[in-house]
Amino acid sequence: MTSPAARLASSVADRYRLGRELGQGGMATVYLADDLKHGRKVAIKVLHPELSAVLGSERFLAEIKVTANLQHPHILGLIDSGEADGLLYYVMPYVAGESLRARLQREKQLPVDEALRLAREVASALDYAHRQGVVHRDVKPENTLLQDGAALVSDFGIALAVQEAGGHRMTQTGMSLGTPAYMSPEQAMGERVIGPRSDVYALGAMTYEMLAGEPPFTGPSSQAIVAKVLTEQPPPLRPKRPTVSAAAEAAILTALQKLPADRWGTAKEFSEALTGTGPQRSQSAPTISLPATRAPAVGAFRRATPWLGWVAAGLAGALAAWALLRPRPEPPPSRLAIIAPGLGGSGASSSQRHLTFEPDGQGLVYSVMGGDGSMRLVRQSLDAEGPSPIPGAVGMGSPLVSPDGRSVVGTQAVKNQILRLPLDGGTAELLARTVITSNDAVWAPDGSLWFTESGAIGQVVGDSLVRRLPGNQSQLQQILPDGRTALILRTRVGNTGGPVLLVDLETGAETALLGTPVVDARVTQGFLVFVLPGGNLQAAPFDQQGRRLTGPPITVGTNVAVTGTSVAQFAVAANGNVAYIPEEPASLVFVDRAGASRPVTSERRNFHSPMFSPDGHRLLLDFTSIEGRNVWVMALEEGTLSRASFDRDGHDATWTPDGRFITYIVPVNQPDGVTLVLLRKPPGSAEPPDTLLASRSLSYTGVWLRDGSALVTTGNDLRRDPRRPDSVGADSRTDAGIVRNAGRGPLEPLVASPFSEQFVGASPDGRWISFVSDQSGRDEVYVRDLAGEGDQVLVSLDGGNEPVWSPDGKELFYRETKEADPYLVAAGIATTPALHVTGRKRLFPIVDIVGTAPHANYDISPDGKTFVMVRRSPAARIVVIQNLPALVRRLQGGRTPAQ
Repeated sequence: MTSPAARLASSVADRYRLGRELGQGGMATVYLADDLKHGRKVAIKVLHPELSAVLGSERFLAEIKVTANLQHPHILGLIDSGEADGLLYYVMPYVAGESLRARLQREKQLPVDEALRLAREVASALDYAHRQGVVHRDVKPENTLLQDGAALVSDFGIALAVQEAGGHRMTQTGMSLGTPAYMSPEQAMGERVIGPRSDVYALGAMTYEMLAGEPPFTGPSSQAIVAKVLTEQPPPLRPKRPTVSAAAEAAILTALQKLPADRWGTAKEFSEALTGTGPQRSQSAPTISLPATRAPAVGAFRRATPWLGWVAAGLAGALAAWALLRPRPEPPPSRLAIIAPGLGGSGASSSQRHLTFEPDGQGLVYSVMGGDGSMRLVRQSLDAEGPSPIPGAVGMGSPLVSPDGRSVVGTQAVKNQILRLPLDGGTAELLARTVITSNDAVWAPDGSLWFTESGAIGQVVGDSLVRRLPGNQSQLQQILPDGRTALILRTRVGNTGGPVLLVDLETGAETALLGTPVVDARVTQGFLVFVLPGGNLQAAPFDQQGRRLTGPPITVGTNVAVTGTSVAQFAVAANGNVAYIPEEPASLVFVDRAGASRPVTSERRNFHSPMFSPDGHRLLLDFTSIEGRNVWVMALEEGTLSRASFDRDGHDATWTPDGRFITYIVPVNQPDGVTLVLLRKPPGSAEPPDTLLASRSLSYTGVWLRDGSALVTTGNDLRRDPRRPDSVGADSRTDAGIVRNAGRGPLEPLVASPFSEQFVGASPDGRWISFVSDQSGRDEVYVRDLAGEGDQVLVSLDGGNEPVWSPDGKELFYRETKEADPYLVAAGIATTPALHVTGRKRLFPIVDIVGTAPHANYDISPDGKTFVMVRRSPAARIVVIQNLPALVRRLQGGRTPAQ
């Protein structure tokens, strides 16, 4: 088999003459080469074959181009990049000097003045790159070259390019992004959004090593180092190197703070602080006091010698007894990052909770997304290498494992069913058919299942959901171990959250627990654990007997994904383990009919429901931020985003046919349940929106008919029986509906069959409607006359959803729902002599395109040439905190919270 070096040499022979190997690292091998055109020495870095095999060359090379324009005296620039016989490579100037790592291996410590000078030179390079929007992500001595005594930082943006191009596939090669000894805590925790302060941390660790002779944290394994990075404070520097000034030590320890907000704001600030010329921060480094000792006199030792054996024997016995009787040490806290390929989305692009613990806290059940866009459940032990599928759990999400650990409950959203399935696999049992999901359900300790519906708390009885406490804007979170006390949230709207209360399920008596608005909360091991709207994960000591918090909260995690429907992607186990999914921002892309894509914006967010304006110059979309979910307008020529809604959870926006107004929905909690309010306003106006309709059945905004006379949309159970107000409905379905009277209603059924209809749209001429129905036993796309005349026509084959009409009405696009290699399909539509499908063409694969329900999550430009889509982030992780109480105590400096 031809070696990688030979393959590379052959492929680039017209430009470079490959020479000897200069070195090898975790991701690449470096070769010396001659640049034939310019007559100079260069270094060619070729990614390892197994890494090149899993990276997409187009995306990797596009990402690496971002760094090509970095020009700075202390940055080693990028000359060239490309693909050679399946290998990815990039070319840099050849530096005849050595790396900082080689220098440290030879000398261990550098003179103080030289170490600080090199640190300032690296800081200058980082500060410049950060101002260009580039974060290095892998600052370390190996990537710092020394040329004539000056520092040159290499591999700028390479780690980011690899991550963006390869995502979770790279983790499957066994390689990591970043180096544990220099990783910031947020990078070690697997957070995807890494900022400049992470580079400041890495530079602080490298400066510490130049002075102390070793990094601030060392250990026998990468896992041991990461554990220290997350949980321990770095040892003071001056006891190791007394010649280091107090100002330099304080600057370095500030750079090594756990929280990014506690570090220097910029690399320039750090550089100035190293010499005492910049702003100073108080730094309370931990100190260790040792008692004074004296060596015993030789004569005294000799006189004691005869007794030494007896003392030793007695001491050995005492030690043995102490070992048996002493309290066992508490297991140390740790964080574990689980790579979960296909993890079912996060943020506003999803509405379901994706993970739960098994009862012992040592295993997780979580949902992953198949190639057809449908969910399925998998099971993974915390010490296992990967997950195992749960047989029969296809199409299920929002998992809940029963208290006995034998079964899992999940939602089959398409059919509005809550199912119960043996955890080892088997036949699913229908618990209830309802428009709510298992997001709204919790297990009680006795094995009964409780739920929230329209602000009321109820219980699953037979195949129905029966209310036990009246609607009071409640959201059930957990039933505590006594089986009688429930943890609830109040007034939970969008991402604004609500206060936390305890309620007695027998009497309805309530006790306020936490007034701060949160989006989700649980109790474990004497702590209330909760997620704030901005994604911070906090824990506060909780006295269940006294029904009160006994201390202030402390942040134990950040960047927890929160959906647009205020579902935090986290889970809590009874043993004190906590798991959460970090937010994974997505990309907004334009895609042509051949599948070639380009970014719409460099911003990465959980974009949702993008839609072209009628003139094609603007996009309408929504996404979740710390202010909640809101509608935004993007001006495509300028690339600017302007907020268009200010209503706490505005979403699912659509343009009116003339492009003068936007229409969107906002959920509002009322005493009798949640009502969706349909609003209309000019996109750039600060005036309050006009209310068109308020309905408890409306599912999403819908699509306007061309003449503006009505919206076609989806409604929840438009055939609901009003005679059973205590039941959520034993036969609940989603139905196609229409809102006439220029959107002021009422909401009426349009296709109200015994089956579920969703993804409703209208042809450009307003004559035909498209929708998805499960009448065949799976989702298929259909078209029928708006007036209900004539038969409906099947458009998709082998499953389909998210239909979108072409501007001329001659095509209907839809997503395939097949398991393997799904494509976007263009179906030809003709209406004469009768409605029929003229053909189907598979356009391009969409496995990494984010879908949603009950409407499409993409659109086609007015000229019919370009789609706007949301591309899923290539990596997804679950972060597990093991032993939360120990972590809280460590973060509090060893103090035990008062009870």
